[in-house]
Amino acid sequence: MRRIIISLAVLVIATATVYAQNPQAERPAGMREFRMPEKPSDPAFETKEITIDSRGMKLYGVAVIPNSGPSRKPAVIMSHGYGGNHIGFYSQMAELAKSGYVCYAIDFQGGGRGSKSDGSTREMSIFTEKQNLIDVIDAVREWDCVDPDNLFLLGESQGGCVSAITAPEVKEKIKAIALIYPALCIPDDARALYKTKDDIPAEITVMGIEIGKAYYENLLDYDIYNVIKDFDKDVLIVHGSDDELVKQRYSDKAAEIYTHCEYHIIEGAGHGFYGEQKERSNKYVFDFFQKEIKK
Repeated sequence: MRRIIISLAVLVIATATVYAQNPQAERPAGMREFRMPEKPSDPAFETKEITIDSRGMKLYGVAVIPNSGPSRKPAVIMSHGYGGNHIGFYSQMAELAKSGYVCYAIDFQGGGRGSKSDGSTREMSIFTEKQNLIDVIDAVREWDCVDPDNLFLLGESQGGCVSAITAPEVKEKIKAIALIYPALCIPDDARALYKTKDDIPAEITVMGIEIGKAYYENLLDYDIYNVIKDFDKDVLIVHGSDDELVKQRYSDKAAEIYTHCEYHIIEGAGHGFYGEQKERSNKYVFDFFQKEIKK
């Protein structure tokens, strides 16, 4: 039964992703209407497409850079969830850029449908994405417009998981991290599906997205909480009380483990925030970053 539940959860993510990349497709019952967001554009900031190299892989991203303020500005690196891409951050990028933040949203290598980066989903894992994020951090810190003392990570779902496991390794290079319904369940889900590496098939296709053995094989003995506890700087976590994909208990445990954690539960929210829920989450993130800059 556990395997069926996890498979259905992955199916929900993949269905949403497929529909997002093909808005003309018939929308499944109960799914909110999807409108493809437009690339951020405003006189207050400049929008750039920027490619970064990660171990020979080309990573595509979109940056927004405020046109006013200090020459070196606080910056936010944004990491998308499973099967997603950079466009999910467009509205939040615009909000932050108008408040003086450089924002850079990337497509992980092999990240998913609509990704403009190199790589195959069959070779993608949270560990390949961790390396991508490390390389992006190193590159962004060198941008002339970025204040390297005020660099933040913001990740949603799997991107939140990746941000969390990356943070301890780069903690001298970043100021703080914000995790939105972080998928810290990924190792548990892998162990529920497979007992040994030999049990993992070479490929698994979910709604047209092929995930390879690489996704699971290093998760079976991976203690994610033992890894993330070594990040002793400030952390923000925002989670939905009704999240069926990533249960709230995973963020509850993280909030207890982190040395300095600001934790918000949005009542009634699931895995993905909409309308007022999204506004509240964005406000939590903005206020958190603002407090960090003043420290």
